[in-house]
Amino acid sequence: MATRRTKKWLHVKERKSKFATRQATRSEILHVEEEGYIAPDTVDNEDERIVDLTQADIKSSVDIFSAQKRFDLQLPLYGPYHIDYTRNGRHLLLGGRKGHVAAFDWQTKKLHCELNVMEQINDVKWLHIETMYAVAQRQWTYIYDNQGVEVHCLKALDRSLHLEFLPYHFLLAATNEAGYLSYIDVSIGKKVAAYNTRIANGNGKCGTSVMCQNPSNAMIGLGHAGGVVTFWSPNQREPVVKMLAHKSTIRSVAVERTGTYMATSGVDAKLKIWDLRTYKCVNEYRTASTGASALTFSQKNLLAASYRDIVEIYKDLYDEESSSTELPRYLVHQCPNGSSIASIAFCPYEDVLGVGHDRGFVSLLVPGAGEPNFDALEANPYQTKKQRKHAEVKQLLDKIQPDMITLDNSVLSEIDRKAFVRKQDEKQKEFNFVKPKELIAKAEKKKGKIGKRLARKSQIHDAKLKEFLQQKQLKRQKTKK
Repeated sequence: MATRRTKKWLHVKERKSKFATRQATRSEILHVEEEGYIAPDTVDNEDERIVDLTQADIKSSVDIFSAQKRFDLQLPLYGPYHIDYTRNGRHLLLGGRKGHVAAFDWQTKKLHCELNVMEQINDVKWLHIETMYAVAQRQWTYIYDNQGVEVHCLKALDRSLHLEFLPYHFLLAATNEAGYLSYIDVSIGKKVAAYNTRIANGNGKCGTSVMCQNPSNAMIGLGHAGGVVTFWSPNQREPVVKMLAHKSTIRSVAVERTGTYMATSGVDAKLKIWDLRTYKCVNEYRTASTGASALTFSQKNLLAASYRDIVEIYKDLYDEESSSTELPRYLVHQCPNGSSIASIAFCPYEDVLGVGHDRGFVSLLVPGAGEPNFDALEANPYQTKKQRKHAEVKQLLDKIQPDMITLDNSVLSEIDRKAFVRKQDEKQKEFNFVKPKELIAKAEKKKGKIGKRLARKSQIHDAKLKEFLQQKQLKRQKTKK
């Protein structure tokens, strides 16, 4: 039977839940506008006409604050550059293959740190906050702070080719030249798992640099030779999913943020869109002769693909009703001087695409790419130093254990009934001890609130007495030893 206090607590909780739902519904009603896109001109309302629209034209058509987000960094000595944005989209990390590392606030152009590690860099990745980032160097993986000071050397991640960070699990995943997929818990600095993929590439080696993560269930996807795509979990030594996506080597893999669709590109010059609910190919397109070397999804489901020195952005790729075999190009940009592109990434909550190439970095304006409405409790681009500290503590308290990474992400909303019942039984056994007969008799004689109060006092007294006797016995055992 529920007490009066419990009923009141449940009533208050239900009232707060209804209020939060009502407020969320009201906020959705207010967002009636649609995100902006570049609309091409039409001739006789039937055919679309391709327009030569440059980044300078887009920059001149937007406001001053948005125009500042279009810029070029000429860094011809240390490229090609790998790039990464923080989860709130405020900070940018650059890593040149010849050892140059730079971290800065790309909106205000304030430089946090810049250093030369004097070693080959394969990849860079931000961690849970903008004060720490990981750099996959030639021998080992290092963690630096935003002042450029080396915090830790992860010798467990040796000869890493690609890095991925799982923010809700505090796991840093890496693949190396030997074909091992390793997981490091950065909150405690220990290795969680390391598995040999045992899928060799064309050179007879197992290493792969084609890697991505599924943001919805934290599964790590790897692309291999022979057109095989695998998804891995730190709880299993074998891939959870193994599918044949192409007839040749996989060049790049990307999964959109809801985990519903996946894009793959291969050496066979094909771009395929897959439905991860059924693992069936939704659309298949013919691309350039070399195939896309890098793929990335935006928050509004635009797909960017790089071909040598060209970046193409597509819209409405996974429309199952359309039967067109031509790529629905939205924007196309060519890097100057034929610079080969190494890395591309959409900036969260901004209409910006970052491109790292041989001669530096380019920030491109892509209207309609980013989510305009952000959740300040999830990722706040304007957070203060105090808010960042509180957010880090909250992330650690809400940390999800690695054993909960499964293909079906609905497991997180379920209750482990067996474990819950076992814990309740253990607690009951701890507090079920014999009470003094006098206190029991007094409690039985008394009725109403006084009797309950005496019974509660006797329980507290007995619990303290039991704890005192246990500590005394432990001391005796230590002295005997």
